[in-house]
Amino acid sequence: MHYQDRYLRYTRVRVADPALSRELVEAALGSVATNWAGLLASHCPAAEAWDILGSFIAQAVRSRAAARRCSVVYRVLPPLQADVVILRHRLCLSDEQAADLLGVEESVVTTQLRMAHRTVSRNLQQSQITAKRGM
Repeated sequence: MHYQDRYLRYTRVRVADPALSRELVEAALGSVATNWAGLLASHCPAAEAWDILGSFIAQAVRSRAAARRCSVVYRVLPPLQADVVILRHRLCLSDEQAADLLGVEESVVTTQLRMAHRTVSRNLQQSQITAKRGM
């Protein structure tokens, strides 16, 4: 419940549907509650809860035909990098807040964000080169 508001904000960015976002977060938190003992026994309960939320979102996004505003981020970047980009740039969370939500060390967020920026820069350069060749 501690993360419910941030989960909801994140999910709204991913699915662009407030009602569906609330349903997904409630379902994920219900799953967390149902599996609470197992989560507490895991290495990092926050990471496990994040994975549960991610699974619900992924299933919803796959089953809906409408394009998502941030779906391109998930096509270009690995899931963790895309999550970090969304949390840092769309939700304006600090590295510390994003790390806490993801259940990872702050250095992981910093590294993943740096890698995402490199990947996006590289893709933009490749696109520009391809565009110039096509002219």
